[in-house]
Amino acid sequence: MRIGFHVSISGGFSLAVQRAYESGCTTMQIFSRNPRGWTVKPMDQADVAEFKRLREQWDIGPVFVHTNYLINLASKKPDLYAKSIEQFVIDLERTEKLGAEYLVTHLGSASGQEEEWMIEQVAAALNMAMKLHPLKATILLENTAGEKGDMGYRLEQVRQVMDRLKDPSKVGLCYDTCHGFAAGYDIRTKQGVDALAGVIEGTVGLDRLRGVHLNDCLRDFDSRVDRHWHIGEGKIGEEGFRLFLNHPAFRDVPKIMETPKETEEDDPKNLRVVKKLMKM
Repeated sequence: MRIGFHVSISGGFSLAVQRAYESGCTTMQIFSRNPRGWTVKPMDQADVAEFKRLREQWDIGPVFVHTNYLINLASKKPDLYAKSIEQFVIDLERTEKLGAEYLVTHLGSASGQEEEWMIEQVAAALNMAMKLHPLKATILLENTAGEKGDMGYRLEQVRQVMDRLKDPSKVGLCYDTCHGFAAGYDIRTKQGVDALAGVIEGTVGLDRLRGVHLNDCLRDFDSRVDRHWHIGEGKIGEEGFRLFLNHPAFRDVPKIMETPKETEEDDPKNLRVVKKLMKM
């Protein structure tokens, strides 16, 4: 199993892969720029080359890049919608310059709009982005908790977006355990994990599940509130993660933890828990 964390790029991409290696990661996720601003700084080619060299040397992969948080592919505001497509293409370009395999994105939200309208809006944005930039990396659509009108809290919605893509061959799923639990997918029992595997297979297909965001949930089941927490310490609990991690449908899928980083001990603690649960 490939397991890792979302890692800071402060100081450069090569420092990010070094942090990942020192944390015991065999896979990793990063932002390619400031996730909460529109400004895009040029990428330092020497730093990018060193990033590629180090990840190959330390066998860290695949690499996931997460899109900017300001991007909203479902926006009903024409200016924001156009800017979101433009910025999504920039994230695609930067992902591929890094040699990263995957670009993870949320579907977006448009409060007050019908679900069908938002699905069409997201699909049109992705079709335009892929027309503007032919893909080398794979786009992964991330399920959400459904907070504040976010799209993608039901896997059927993700499938409906994929069905409207002109070329869905380079588009897959990144399943977030916290988001899924908050949206009504219960993995606290074997029956629940089996059911989730069945839903994924019946919607997007398990072959399209390319990554997992491994996060416990601070809030209650089906709360529709997105609050990540430490593995085994939230509402999913250790038994749920033991069942999920060892299930044939999910065991070999690369996993990224986006758990809280309040102290330097948090990441090592979460990694130890995951490794313990994998052995049980």
